[in-house]
Amino acid sequence: MTNRTHISLPIDEKNVEIKARIGSEQEFERRMQVACELTKSSGELLEQKDVFFNLLEEIDGRRLKLRYLQPPDVSQLIYYVRSNKTGPKLSTFNIIDVEDPVLLQEILKKSNGIKGILEKKRYLFLYGQTRIHMDKVINLGNFIEFEVCLRPDQTVEEGQRIANELMKIFGIREEELMDGAYFDELLNINV
Repeated sequence: MTNRTHISLPIDEKNVEIKARIGSEQEFERRMQVACELTKSSGELLEQKDVFFNLLEEIDGRRLKLRYLQPPDVSQLIYYVRSNKTGPKLSTFNIIDVEDPVLLQEILKKSNGIKGILEKKRYLFLYGQTRIHMDKVINLGNFIEFEVCLRPDQTVEEGQRIANELMKIFGIREEELMDGAYFDELLNINV
């Protein structure tokens, strides 16, 4: 009888997300102020470079990216699935910390090919179970994003309710909401 090691697959983490475009610098600063007052903090500045890779099957909403983080504590490989629809939507994802992102990028480049690169400055605010991101995306503009991190016992509807409440607090209008990812927008302008 052979001795087999059982490998457990990661459980998908879940959150409810919204993304919205912010038109002007003044509106970005106004919403930064709302985030500071709401969270009683000045946020944390993160500089991120996301390298997106081709997937075997290009199905809408599925993405694989290697995120380089600054300060360079550790980088992350992130696989996620999020439907391309407007408003609060479910996102499932798996993240693994990466100690040698340059080597991993080279391996994934050879095996999958690089689809593109997106860079941004992100101001991170934490409010309850929600990550509030105020993003300045290179070649795209300014954005706000909420990630309501769902607990195992919470429903998607509960997360959507929290996201909708935050949309009211920040004054996010329906026409500002995005249906896809920043990277999708970047691909559209580079076509």
